[in-house]
Amino acid sequence: MEDSQFPSLDARLRAMGEALDGAFREGPDWVSYHALNAECLYVTPSVRPWMNDEHLVGRSFASWPMREEDRPRWASVWLQVLTGRAAARLVWGHGALGASRWVDSLLLPDEYRGELVGVMVWHRDVTDRQEREWALEASIERLQVAYGLARTGYWELDVTTRRLTWSQEVYDIWGVDPEHFASTYDAFLETILPEDRPLVEQAVSRAMHTHTYELEYRIRTGRGQIRSVRSVGRYHERDGGRGVLFGAVKDVTAQKESELALAASRELLARSDKLAAVGQLAAGIAHEIRNPLTALRGFIDLMYQRARSHNRRYLEIMRGEVSRMEAIVSELLRLARPDRPQFQQLDLVDLVQEVVAFMNAQALLHGVDIQYAPRAASVTVAGDSNQLKQVLINLMRNGIEAMPRGGVLRVSLWEDSGRACVQIADQGSGMRPEALARIGEPFYTTKEQGTGLGVMVSKRIVADHGGELLIESEEGRGTTVTILLPAAQSPA
Repeated sequence: MEDSQFPSLDARLRAMGEALDGAFREGPDWVSYHALNAECLYVTPSVRPWMNDEHLVGRSFASWPMREEDRPRWASVWLQVLTGRAAARLVWGHGALGASRWVDSLLLPDEYRGELVGVMVWHRDVTDRQEREWALEASIERLQVAYGLARTGYWELDVTTRRLTWSQEVYDIWGVDPEHFASTYDAFLETILPEDRPLVEQAVSRAMHTHTYELEYRIRTGRGQIRSVRSVGRYHERDGGRGVLFGAVKDVTAQKESELALAASRELLARSDKLAAVGQLAAGIAHEIRNPLTALRGFIDLMYQRARSHNRRYLEIMRGEVSRMEAIVSELLRLARPDRPQFQQLDLVDLVQEVVAFMNAQALLHGVDIQYAPRAASVTVAGDSNQLKQVLINLMRNGIEAMPRGGVLRVSLWEDSGRACVQIADQGSGMRPEALARIGEPFYTTKEQGTGLGVMVSKRIVADHGGELLIESEEGRGTTVTILLPAAQSPA
């Protein structure tokens, strides 16, 4: 019968100690040997910078100085090694010299003559590595939070397979569920507005040569919203020549809206400057021209009464031109000294009907048929009757004069979502986009004898009523003007 296990184990430990003492006298690693009951039987001298070996030898790992939450993990790994006779590892922390240290321990089952006689454990100080990993994880977590707050996410496109990888932030921007998105380049292209899609494809193709990618484009989210995004990236080839384009994308919708609002504010400021200039000019004209015009008109009327029939034609032309100059001066004076609207409850259906009846005579002279079709029996607004009539007369006159060969002027009225809508549509020649963009500017007009002040005054009156005046026109198709006013609750 062979010797008992323990003398053989003692001899084995002595031989192991002689071999390990020299190799592990100092350095970052240390080795311990344990009996099957977890008692530490041996530890290399290199453990001493950490702790005295008398704190370890003769004691189970369960009584080693370690974090309480690591003791159950040690027990679990120990049981795994004994039952499976396979190596296992864990990272645990313990206090040494007043500081918290981290150890990566590899447990190796030791078999002697076919029997499991103990466990050798190789320990390494990984405090620096662990702290770096934690710092990296914390940095990544903060970066993810920052990107989430900034509405920015990561993406990666495998150019060869056309597979697309998105971070959660990108899915949030696109408003889609990762489980219901195909994660392909083609599926991504489908989310881009059709007019921007060629720009994205060109940018991706160009990035394969320039290695850089930068573009702004618009998408339609899973919720049906249109949003603006800005994407930057870089192209490189990985092992095997596989091309990858990766980068970041940011939601810039709010920024684009701010830019548009700023541009609108600048345009409004420019218009205000023009209005101020027109007002100053109008005040001067009122003093310098109106009185002479009155005198001229008086003398022309006197001459007309005494003139012979063949001279009266010339005097009629003079009288007409003076009347035109007086009309221009009156328009300018309305801009220089706008009247404050006197608000009262008005039935817009009746008000428009009065203006249509008034304009019918002028329409018949031009061969124009005014068709008025209100879609409601009554639409109540709070407004100034005279000023709103002035707006309607200006716009209907423009529509009539836009059809010198006759046609139909359609006037409709309805109420929608708390707003009263009056629409005037002519069948004239319409306007080019560049002309439409300038309508409402002082002294800009598409008519031979117009001043451009009528639309300008109308816009100001509608704005004073808390409304909006919209003009749509297409060359060869006519012009449609829509007046939007806040609807008021009917007195009834």
